[in-house]
Amino acid sequence: MFIPLGTDRKPKRRPVVTELLIVTNLLVYLFGVMGHYYNLYDFDRFVSAGHFDGQHIKWWQLITYQFLHDPGGVGHVAFNMLFLWVFGCAVEDRMTRTGFFSFYLMAGIFAALAHMSFSDSPIIGASGSIAGVTGAFLALFPRSRIKILFFFFIIGIYMIPSLWFIGLYFLIDVLRQTGTLFGSGQSNVAYSAHIAGYIYGFFVAFALLGFRIIKHEEFDVFYLFKHARRRAAFREAQQQSRGAVWDAPARDSRQPGSQAPRKQPELTTDEKKLAQQRTEINRLLGEHEMAAAAAKYREMLPEAPNTVFTETRQMDLANQLYAEEDHTTAAIAYELMLDSYPTSSKNAEVRLILGLIYARQLNRPKRARELIEAARKKLRDASQTALADQLLAELAT
Repeated sequence: MFIPLGTDRKPKRRPVVTELLIVTNLLVYLFGVMGHYYNLYDFDRFVSAGHFDGQHIKWWQLITYQFLHDPGGVGHVAFNMLFLWVFGCAVEDRMTRTGFFSFYLMAGIFAALAHMSFSDSPIIGASGSIAGVTGAFLALFPRSRIKILFFFFIIGIYMIPSLWFIGLYFLIDVLRQTGTLFGSGQSNVAYSAHIAGYIYGFFVAFALLGFRIIKHEEFDVFYLFKHARRRAAFREAQQQSRGAVWDAPARDSRQPGSQAPRKQPELTTDEKKLAQQRTEINRLLGEHEMAAAAAKYREMLPEAPNTVFTETRQMDLANQLYAEEDHTTAAIAYELMLDSYPTSSKNAEVRLILGLIYARQLNRPKRARELIEAARKKLRDASQTALADQLLAELAT
């Protein structure tokens, strides 16, 4: 079983709305527990006034059902509030507080209406709303990682990609909903509400990013698209310029003015090994096997720390390492590119990425500031300029 404990996306401000939502849910839950166990009031009437019943729709129940939880056990409310805290803090940080509150309630409304399409049974709980927040988190931070408590024969705490974690929970809900539809099992869990919440959250966040209502960041889904397009352009350029100095035909020694080739000194065993590794990495890059090329490059660097490839290929290697979140090796690859190609047109972008790594992952604020300030003068893309300003502001605090 996977239980989320946190993410690597720390909010820059206090998540006031998320805290208020959690407190409100817990207070309503405690009020329900007291009524259920101590007969302080008619508990059934209390629930029927607040739950959402698709057969007898009352508009306010689209809101109130989101704050009711089963008083028969603490698991329902506990898991919901844990998920809300883990994912809600980061999502609220990217939205205005009013916007996040509205988004949360609308996710619950959308989930309830979706549930009504598949089931006649009333529903209670914040699961649909929180699924919406979780779906939004995936759109806003697809490259983030989730800290989880895992226990299945063994117990441990691990960091895994958010795409795997959220995708797994989404797949489980889809499979269980499919089983329910085909009569293979009955459950009091509204899986259709969960699924609708995930879909609502992801696509609303995607639209907010697309219309720039939420500013782009280096972790959102649009950055992944942009990065993929850039890498495709690099690959196309590679294909169009495969010829290089080493591809030129050798001079024919029989032609006039030619000289007999000098005898090259024999390579040592280590030099032969490094030459073979370079050849293999070039082959993998030429065949667009980026992950394999990055793995070989990672193995090669300890023995040959100054190894550099052509400008485009060095950039591809560095970008692949960064995409794999191997920040230390990516930083080395980017630094080597700056040193080896000081006049490259890509250097402003390289300095920005390298500054980002040093500022947020490797804790080298002085070097980060130096790189970002140098990049800021030559950046032309508005989103990159905004990122540079944001990073400089973070470094100033």
